[in-house]
Amino acid sequence: MKKYILLTFSTLIIITVVFKMYKNNNVEKDFLRCNLPVYRFEKDFFSINKDSFETRFPLIKNKYPEFFSDNSIDFKNDVFLDDTLVAILDSVNLVFGDVLPEIETIKEGFCNYQNYFPGETLSIYTFIDKSFDYRTPVVFSDSKLFISLHLFLGSNHSFYSFLPDYIKYSHDVIFLPASCFITLAGKHIPYPDVSNFLETMLYYSKAYVFAQKMLPEIPQYKLFKCSEEKIEWCYSNESSIWNYMIERDYLFSSSLDLIDNFISLAPFSQFGLPTDRDSPGGVGLWLGAQIWYAYMENNSISLLEVLNETDYMKVLNNSGYKP
Repeated sequence: MKKYILLTFSTLIIITVVFKMYKNNNVEKDFLRCNLPVYRFEKDFFSINKDSFETRFPLIKNKYPEFFSDNSIDFKNDVFLDDTLVAILDSVNLVFGDVLPEIETIKEGFCNYQNYFPGETLSIYTFIDKSFDYRTPVVFSDSKLFISLHLFLGSNHSFYSFLPDYIKYSHDVIFLPASCFITLAGKHIPYPDVSNFLETMLYYSKAYVFAQKMLPEIPQYKLFKCSEEKIEWCYSNESSIWNYMIERDYLFSSSLDLIDNFISLAPFSQFGLPTDRDSPGGVGLWLGAQIWYAYMENNSISLLEVLNETDYMKVLNNSGYKP
């Protein structure tokens, strides 16, 4: 009997090891299949020696035509020798070095993306500039994601001293993968045609559902760019949030104040209650995502169907969402 038990146990170990090897091999094959080139424009451009600028600049310009569309810019005097840009580059090099942080997470997300959208290609281009436009840390164009590395240096960086704390918080590299896929979602979501708060909430939360599917292991706080405590507050108060919206007939209201209070970037959502500061800004995006999750689970709805769905009343009615 003991021999039988030992034999069975040994067999289970062998099966487990073989399964793990098979799984790891498949992951490696997926990574080989998911080719995601990363081009560090800021490194290439500022690696030019001042004495060789005239000969090397045309090579850089040929490699990165997307960055040289404005012919009015004097790239040697106004960019290459710009002290502010050099200081930004020093900070970027200090934080990021040669290997882009979170790149493995982004690659895993891209592998998932190709499973949903076979044949799609994607490249990453990193760069720096002096604009510090916190609204667009990542931009998508023509199968390329352009990442403003100077917008992911960490919330305590001196470059962000002029920004409110809730915006500073989002400038950490841990939010880079979510930013990439929330931005990429825009390629697959039809232009909005919304007329009330429910439609707006469900439309804009599609991008977060998309990003969650591409990054299934990502914690909610990284997805919605807030603290873990604020996400815990959402779950603890989910039914109260929903009842608050229902009781005030907010779902079918066209008031723009609701967008400001519950959708837009803000330090917290505005219920007009003493506990407002415990909530994340844009709580409507989180709430909309929960409705989509319920709709998908209760109706066997695919991500592609979610992205193309525009009958938001149908979504609500068929979601069975009752927190």
